[in-house]
Amino acid sequence: MGHGAVTMRLRRGERVTIIGDLVYLALAAFVAVGRFGPESFTG
Repeated sequence: MGHGAVTMRLRRGERVTIIGDLVYLALAAFVAVGRFGPESFTG
């Protein structure tokens, strides 16, 4: 889903908004690793 948004914005030339997408993607990845990562089962 996120990759499609980045692709569409690149095609439209909206390069500034990609920063927000990358931040959102990084935040989602951080939450996923925190929830399902290797340390989530050691607690």
